[in-house]
Parts: sequence; structure tokens; C-alpha cells
Amino acid sequence: MKKWTVLSSDPDSVKEILNKTDLLPLTANVMSARGYNDLKSLSEFFDPTDLSDPYELADMEQAVETINDAIDAGEKICVYGDYDCDGVTASAILYDYLLNMGADVTYYIPERSEGYGLSVAAVDKLKAAGVSLIITVDNGISAIDEAEHINELGMKLVVTDHHQPSDKLPNACAVVDPHRHDDRSKFKDLAGVGVALKLLAALDDGNFDMVSEQYGDMTAIGTVADIVPLLGENRTIVSRGIGLLRNTENIGLLGLVEECGANLDNINSTTIAFNIAPRINAAGRFGSPSTAFKMLTSEDESAREFAAELSSLNNMRRNAETDIELEIEKMIADNPQIAYQRVIVVSGDGWHHGVIGIVAARLMEQYEKPVIVISSDSDTTSRGSARSIKGFNIFKCFEYCKGLLEKYGGHECAGGFTVLTENIPALNERIEEYARLYHPKMPRYTLTADRLIGENELSFDAVSDLRRLEPYGAGNPEPLFAFSGAKIAAVVPLKNGEHTRLDIDYKGATRIKALMFRTKTDTLDFVQGDTVDIMGHLNVNSYKGVKSLSLIVSDIRLHGIRQEQYFAACDAYEAYKRGENVPAETLKKGLPTRGELALVYKLLKHLRPGTNVETLYARLVSKGINAFKLNIALDAFADAKLAVVTGAKRSASLLSVESKVDISAADAIVKLSAAIHNSEKQI
Repeated sequence: MKKWTVLSSDPDSVKEILNKTDLLPLTANVMSARGYNDLKSLSEFFDPTDLSDPYELADMEQAVETINDAIDAGEKICVYGDYDCDGVTASAILYDYLLNMGADVTYYIPERSEGYGLSVAAVDKLKAAGVSLIITVDNGISAIDEAEHINELGMKLVVTDHHQPSDKLPNACAVVDPHRHDDRSKFKDLAGVGVALKLLAALDDGNFDMVSEQYGDMTAIGTVADIVPLLGENRTIVSRGIGLLRNTENIGLLGLVEECGANLDNINSTTIAFNIAPRINAAGRFGSPSTAFKMLTSEDESAREFAAELSSLNNMRRNAETDIELEIEKMIADNPQIAYQRVIVVSGDGWHHGVIGIVAARLMEQYEKPVIVISSDSDTTSRGSARSIKGFNIFKCFEYCKGLLEKYGGHECAGGFTVLTENIPALNERIEEYARLYHPKMPRYTLTADRLIGENELSFDAVSDLRRLEPYGAGNPEPLFAFSGAKIAAVVPLKNGEHTRLDIDYKGATRIKALMFRTKTDTLDFVQGDTVDIMGHLNVNSYKGVKSLSLIVSDIRLHGIRQEQYFAACDAYEAYKRGENVPAETLKKGLPTRGELALVYKLLKHLRPGTNVETLYARLVSKGINAFKLNIALDAFADAKLAVVTGAKRSASLLSVESKVDISAADAIVKLSAAIHNSEKQI
């Protein structure tokens, strides 16, 4: 079960906002909850921010001079990019611009197998091909040795990047990066493609008009894809870019939008994030990033063929993810102890490196704890990708384990590493050691709502007004709302039961259609008449002229769950399963009586097979059965072959029983009773 928190708005600030702006109350409360409590901050958010002078970026003048000199001299120029969506779009806009300027220009985007950024081998290839000037986009700031090699070969280098530099900058004709310590530009959170756009503007005499009109669509895509904060200049880039994308003449993008099944008129940042960007990224994961580059830069119908190829690669990506996830699911089913660790670490042979990060992110959401997925290419080396929750710094964890790692990198919530395959077991132990030492109480995966919806607070106008906050993305997520005590009026299967719609009544509001995508109706733990708490995103739908309020459900649970008590009991249960010292009093609270075992069993007989543990808890909490006790009961039923317990959420299904079973002899009961006895002896 995910932890829920709800932000609070400031009533006095909301009152002032309503008096001095045309925002409706729901929007005003969301903005206040997010810290926009004065007219100045609201104006900065809603009013388009002009893109600052590109020449404010350190070394921009030198970059322009170097590039123009190379063009004038007829030198061969190479745009050197990266294989992700940000890097590909940045490469495409710079290459196309230089080509239109009459430059002798080529491009180089390394395959994923080559690794990120500049390499000596690639530089040597470019030298042999007659390249005199290399311009990096979305990389280069850390290429200290490679820059020296370029100089030794008599070539020139211009770096444009947006990543954090080390203390030393590469020896180049120009190093353009807003994160340089001596950079004086106003906005620091540009994506790589945003820095590239500023370079184009500088090459165009500092004017953004033409380059934004021509390349704003691709710049918006790369910016959304790189998950930089959609605030300030990024908000302007994406807002304008989406408008241009809706009217794009780029054949490749038109083909890609068709492949996505999207409507040009309705494209927004969500369409980019979940439909367009993954297809461009798929090229770097399963094919060649050149496919995506060619799609963006081709001016004939071949661009549509490249778009179709990207969709095919994206399907391959999805299939690979599914295969790995199923393999991991079986791995954990065979060894449930994996799921009880503070940090879940799983490894397998031949898992595709391009998707293990995505898989780690999915597992993190399922298990609500940090996850590391390791793929072994050979008997000697393996590569890992990690995703973490806020509060558990995975990079610091890697630093603690650095003696076992060949190389590593990342930040608080994501990272990667290379490890000798033989060291994986030791690495697993070291990771758990770090978590135990520095996080005796692990942080929780948390959903944060912008507002708890009150009585009569919803209307078509109120929900429609929220669209003024678009485009959504990092730093400006789509508003998430909490509903406490919603009544399920109907359960409606959609698309042959593959998805589910709940019709809910809520505190005087128009009936709301709560949509649960990828939730099969026959797996739903809720029935008509249940009172539930929901978190989700609100929309206004219109069908044949009839409006309705819809809620895209992010999470749902039965009303009345005491989450702090639930989490405390779950933590105690997992600590016990890990073999850690748990106080005798806590262990006693986890031992179910025969009567309590009977209550759980009776409830399981009443509910559908596969009901998860948090739903069972919610229906039993009034009976005094805590989550520790409930989990032990399920373990006992599994030991006695009375039930099977599976999945990330520990779903339980009863088995047919032909004879009486002595549940007190179940392994789970015997072991916990012994642990209590031993713990009391030690006191």
C-alpha cells in the first residue's frame, strides 16, 4: 500500500488570489498548496517567460565564432549527440540548421553498446572521415581525456551540454553549459535540446523567432522526454512547442503521431511523455538512434517508414520488459525472501540493458521500495540499473558499495553501475547492510495529493480551469486529488473487462466516472456499495454533447485504513522475515489466535480469489487484526495448503480442502511462537 499525503493551501492567500485574479477556487487552492501564494509567483508561473539572451551563456560567443569560421572555411563539421530522445532531437535541430546554412555537416550518435558520450574510438573515426570540428549536444562536459585527444589530432571541439561539470572543464574552443560555475545565464534547467536551441538562436544573431518556429516542435519533445522541470523557460519552450507540434509539417513527426494513434489537435505534454518520446527512445534501446534521427530530418516519405520502424522497436521494448518482469515475478514467487529486503535486488542472464531501468522503475512502484535490476552479459561482467524512492539516496548507496563496483553513477533516485558477476551476491549483502545502517526505518513510496476534495467543490468549470496549469511534467505535475469516503454506485467493465469504470457518488458532486486502466474487472477488490478513498486526476469529458466528470485513478483503497498503523505492522513483519531482532511484545501482537485465524479464513471464503492483503486488512481492522498478524495468518494458510499467496501485494486465494487441518501446526505459527519464546528468554 502506498503512503498518502495531502498538501494544504493557505486560506488567506487563496482569498487574495480569488480577489485579484480570474482563477477559479479549485485552481487557486492547488496553486497555493504548491507554494504560489502571491501575485508575483503566480505571474511568473502563468505568464510566458521570454527565453533569455543566448549570449548570457558562458562561451556562447566563442562557440558561434568557431562554428561560423568553420562554415566559412568549408571545414567538415560533425554534430555529436546522444542516443536518448533529448540527444537525438538536439542532434537533429543542430544538424538541420547547419545544413541549411550551407555547412559541410555530418552527425554521429553512438550506439548504446558504445556507451554514452565522446569516445576516443569515435573521434578517430571522425578524424579519418575528414572532420575538423566536433560540436557535442547533450554530452561532452565530462569528456576531459577525449577533448585532449581531439586537440592532439589537430581537430576543434565545441561542447554544448546541460549535465553537471566536474571541477575541470574539457579543453575546447567553447564549453556551453548552464551549470558551469562561472555561467551567468538566468535559467539553469534546460535540457540538452534547450541548450542546442540557444546555440541556434545565437548563430541566428540572437533571435529566437525563426529557430523556435522551425525547431520548436522537436525542442518541446526533447525537453519533456528529459524530465527537466517544466517551469520558467522550459514551460515556455514546451507550451510554444506543443502549439507548433499540433501544426507541424515535419513528415516524420506526422508519421509518428499517426503511429501513436494520437490526434494532432489534442497533443499535450502527456502525449509526448507516454507516446512520442518512448518511441524515439526505443531506437537507442533496441535499434539504432540513427533511425530516430533520420525520421526527424528526412524530408520525403521515407520519414514515415522510419516512424513505423520506431513503433516496431517500441513494441519490442515492451515485449522485452514484459518478459523480464515475468521472469522476476517467478523469481520472487520461488524465493519470497527477496521481496522482504529493504532494497530489492534481482539479477538475470541476458536481460536487455536498454530496458532494465524501466523494469526497475515498474518494480519500485509495485513493491514500493528501491529496486536494482542487474543483467549479466557474460560470466565476467554485469550491468545494473536502479530506481529509488525519495529519501533513500541510491547514489550514496553505490558509494558505500564502491569497493565492489567497477564503475557507477547516478543521483538520489536513479543510477547505474558495472559489477563483476562473481561479486553480485556480495553486492546484494553490502546494499542491504547500507540500508540497515543508514535507514533502520525505510522511507515509503508516497503519493502526494494537491487537495482533498471537499463538499460541492467540483463542477465542469472548476475542473476545466485546471487546464491552465498545462503543460504538465517534472516540477509541474498534473494535479492529483484525494477523495475520502466516495461511494461506489456501480462497477462497469470496459473493453471486455480489461479495464474498469467505477461510478462514484461524492459529497454532492455530479456522479464521477472513475477509470481504472489496466485493472481487470474480475480482479477488482471492491464491489458496489463499498466506501472507498481514491487518488486521481480529474478531467471533463464530452460525448455526443453530454459532459461528464472523469477521474483517472492513481490509487484506491477501502475507506478507514489507518495507514501509519498498517505500515508499522508491515515493517515489523518484514523485519521478522529478514531474521532481525524484533521485540517480544511486537512479535506477540503478530501471533493470531485460533479465533482470528478463523475470521481471516471466513473472510477469504466470502471474497473473490486473489484479494490482496491491504483489502483484507481494511475489512478486518475493526476486529483488531493488524497487518503483521494478517500476514502470519496468510503464511500459515499457505503452509497448511489451505491457500496460495502470490504477487507484490500478497494476494490470497483459498484451495480446496478434503480433510481437517491442524493450523496450529503450520510452520508460520510454530516459528513465530518459538521466536516469541526465545525473545522472552533473552529479556
